[in-house]
Amino acid sequence: MRTSSTHRPAGAQPGRATISPPVSHPSSVSFRDVTLAHTIRLMEEAGALDDAGEMVLAHARQHTEQDRILERARLLGRRLGLLEDWARLKAGLWIAAGLLALLAYLLAGGLLTRALGSGQTLNAALAFVAMLGVPVLALLVWLLWALASALSGRGMAPWSLGQLMLSLAARMPWLHGPHSLNLLRGANAVLRQQRLSLWVFGAVSHGLWALAFALAILTLLMLFSFQSYQLTWETTILSPAFFDAFLSVTSWLPRTLGFAVPAQAVVHAAPSAADSQAIAWWLLASALLYGLLPRLLALVVCSAVWQRRAHRLSLDTREPYFRQLATRFMSMASASVVDAEHAGPRASGPLFRPHVSGQAAPVVLIGFELPDGLRWPPDALASLADQVHTITGTMSERLGLLTALAASPGARTLIVCSAAASPDRGAERFLRQVCSEAVDCALLPLSDESATDANKPQRWADWLAASDLQAVSFCGTDIEAKQWMEQRRG
Repeated sequence: MRTSSTHRPAGAQPGRATISPPVSHPSSVSFRDVTLAHTIRLMEEAGALDDAGEMVLAHARQHTEQDRILERARLLGRRLGLLEDWARLKAGLWIAAGLLALLAYLLAGGLLTRALGSGQTLNAALAFVAMLGVPVLALLVWLLWALASALSGRGMAPWSLGQLMLSLAARMPWLHGPHSLNLLRGANAVLRQQRLSLWVFGAVSHGLWALAFALAILTLLMLFSFQSYQLTWETTILSPAFFDAFLSVTSWLPRTLGFAVPAQAVVHAAPSAADSQAIAWWLLASALLYGLLPRLLALVVCSAVWQRRAHRLSLDTREPYFRQLATRFMSMASASVVDAEHAGPRASGPLFRPHVSGQAAPVVLIGFELPDGLRWPPDALASLADQVHTITGTMSERLGLLTALAASPGARTLIVCSAAASPDRGAERFLRQVCSEAVDCALLPLSDESATDANKPQRWADWLAASDLQAVSFCGTDIEAKQWMEQRRG
């Protein structure tokens, strides 16, 4: 959709103050602060918050885009009660962890230990499957998902106890705050964006399973130590050969590591105390090697990945919402009047926004402080532009333009100025502000039909070449500008 601002007489003169916006550099930040920023973003989808005071404080306290956005989120979080809800959420996580550990314990051996406590004769193969079937299957699903995520690069997590724990913690009635669900959505957004869901939820899930297996092994050890059980290989339709193969496969790892395992002859022999003792040790070794140890190894891997990536957490300020905040902070930058001989320091770093691959970049045509005698917009250029803006010199127009550019996926801008005007610090400041919100930029000094000085456009080209704005393309004529726009659209 093409938009055009109202053209007004260019009576305002370019400002003589320079604005030096801070440049954001990636830095490590806390998970809580990034979550607060995304939570505020989600809350403002329903309407902008009153943040005038927080904007001023954040601008005064911090010096980079990222730090100012995070400081604003912290200040708003304190005023709106998000920090209190975050503390409630952390307390709820511990309670949810205990409940889910109990559930995992029941799945990993609670039913088995209950059957053992009744003193019944128990089929050894059934005991093995009851204790390890669901947990081992869940672990295999997680491993397959981790492999698929590594190959695809998406890093998404399957359903797990970790996700269930976070969801329960946010919904506990006695700990449920007014913004708990928003915090839950914000945390999930950060984990998804940073590709940490698989590892964080995996670490929680593996930790709960490991705790459950440790409790199950201790419980089995206590029961086997102080009660007598008769463990058999009874069956109605299966043959003894099936149990021979089952015992051979499952006892290979315990036997290799030196654990005592029953001989295959016990499958065919009548139940005895000695055979039941050997089968009990085989069950304990299997719970340790097939249940507890894999979960501990997976827990170590997930925790290591989380710790390594946690030190590189940063806010993606390329998102349209955060670009709009950065533009607002830029407009608040205090202006300092300087002489031509004492120009303020120029911002270091990239001139343009990084281009996000796979996203189409709109072409934006901008008329900057054009006199009344110039025909605007030129038909040949306007037909190629997705948006057309006219800037006559007011701050509200500039802020509106920069906000629109920040909300786009990364625009390519053509700035049209008056060739008769002289390049000054006001034009340089505006050009830098536009470039910071665009992925590419070109400059066209436009002359009216009565102009006789052919050197005026070249003066702008020399000015670009003498500055650190060489990355801005120079178009000497309408034809060159049209070619630039067509190439960028292609």
